[in-house]
Amino acid sequence: METVKKLTEAKLSTSVTKVSPLGKGASGAVFLVNCDSEPYKIAVKASSHPELMRKEAEMLSFLKDKTESKVPRVYFCEEKDGKAYIAMEYIDGINGTDKSLMLRPGRKHLAESIIDNLLLIQKAKNDRFGPIENAVYDTWKEYYREFADEIYSFTLEMHANGKLDDIVARAVKLSYEKLDDIFSEETGKPTLIHGDYWMPNFIIDKKKMELKAAVDPFNMMWAEPEYELFAMTVGTGKKLKLYETYKSKVSVSELCDLKTELYALYSELLWYKKLGTISHDYLKLRSKGLLKQMKLYNII
Repeated sequence: METVKKLTEAKLSTSVTKVSPLGKGASGAVFLVNCDSEPYKIAVKASSHPELMRKEAEMLSFLKDKTESKVPRVYFCEEKDGKAYIAMEYIDGINGTDKSLMLRPGRKHLAESIIDNLLLIQKAKNDRFGPIENAVYDTWKEYYREFADEIYSFTLEMHANGKLDDIVARAVKLSYEKLDDIFSEETGKPTLIHGDYWMPNFIIDKKKMELKAAVDPFNMMWAEPEYELFAMTVGTGKKLKLYETYKSKVSVSELCDLKTELYALYSELLWYKKLGTISHDYLKLRSKGLLKQMKLYNII
């Protein structure tokens, strides 16, 4: 916490009066920093993954600049002693995983505010698909196949080393072989994707039951809009029916449910590759879901 204090004072030309833990996630810990001058309160995220943190700061700033969506302002991103620190606008509220949300009235309104914010992000369009810093692909399938190549190779390696279950390897192998069938539909214009749009990354106004901000974008890109949906099918997001709420507002493709399972599994394997740890039970769950959808649509 001392490093958080010193960096804040140096970068914002203020005096820090208090540093308090706010929470901890897979990629870092977050602190509330009180200052004796503007902006008075900030949130500082500390992580031992500097590359991911630099990318996160860039993506938050990009979202703030390119959309009218609810995201925090970034004040600075600095690296110190092997760790990276992002200082952001502090937004008061509760985390989207707070169990009390499911006990309150207004859950439908909350779900709609979350989806409406996503639609503000998805208003941003581009001419090419791919990462925001290198969007050079004419089609979504062309870009995603390169990503799938990476996940396929990683899966084979981890399975051969006994670090992935058979059903995960089977789901990846069969879906990888059938990518042309899975991506047979037109996807429309490249659309901006937050990349990790799910309940742990939402700050909620509990009284109004509304979204106050979406944080922690991951692997943000110009993609087909349905790529964003898989993160809404777990935990509190599933209970709030975020996936169904989105589909009530937007016309989706015929194979949307199938692609959602594919994206969920491949994205989780990307996390595994980047962070070195994962919930294997969740991987197996999404693998079963993907295989079920592929059979339902006669893909396998």
